[in-house]
Amino acid sequence: MDMKHLMEWLELAKKYQSGDFWNSIFEQASVNDFMKEVQDFPPPPGTERSTGQKQSFPPTDIYLTDDEVLIVSNLAGYRKENLQLSLAGTKLMIKGTGGQMNPGTPVLKERHQGDFQRVIELPEPVSSNELTAKFHSGLLFISYKRQFKNEEYVEIE
Repeated sequence: MDMKHLMEWLELAKKYQSGDFWNSIFEQASVNDFMKEVQDFPPPPGTERSTGQKQSFPPTDIYLTDDEVLIVSNLAGYRKENLQLSLAGTKLMIKGTGGQMNPGTPVLKERHQGDFQRVIELPEPVSSNELTAKFHSGLLFISYKRQFKNEEYVEIE
């Protein structure tokens, strides 16, 4: 059931139930969870949803081990030659062009295609000559050695 029909049903049902009934229904945590899940679904083709949230592309994970920082970005459909990395302080920029373009009208479109640019805040500082980057099976792996393995205590005067 789409949101429009759900809202029409709700208006009709309100005519036959008292306000207290609906207030108790909508105050339940499960209803709030459901509404959040509905908002997380992609909009139907040809429609736009303005939630104020911008989904970041490429989807990226950052992992910390005792010795290194590992960044993994999902770039399925892109070629290594069309990707560019740059670093400024603790900001890593991943930039890409192209991406796999498919002909036809999409019925469901969740994957990003085309040019993109994303700036990722790194958890620890690094210089560009310490970064290593590999592209394999649509995944971009970026890693660097950690400089601050342990906490450094500062004396309080």
